[in-house]
Amino acid sequence: MCFRAAWKSEVLASQISLPHLVAMDWRVDIKASSDTVSRMAVPTCLLQMKIQDDAGPHRDGPAISTVSVELSKETLDTMLDGLGRIRDQLSAVASK
Repeated sequence: MCFRAAWKSEVLASQISLPHLVAMDWRVDIKASSDTVSRMAVPTCLLQMKIQDDAGPHRDGPAISTVSVELSKETLDTMLDGLGRIRDQLSAVASK
């Protein structure tokens, strides 16, 4: 049994894994134009994601980094459409 535990630990340690999302926060801000000719207020989405990278040895546990993204309404719509297609494909595969 000791050999099996050691083998399993070695296999798990040698696996390649992609970073994954551990937390997400967002807010909507209004960007105001300072130009006196055009008084525009443009809504933007500020998205902050915490990403955990399990690949490679880390002295103090897995490395967690923060990624911040600012998205316009159009960019957010495009991203949500893409994520919707991904969700649909995952659902189709899971239901088989």
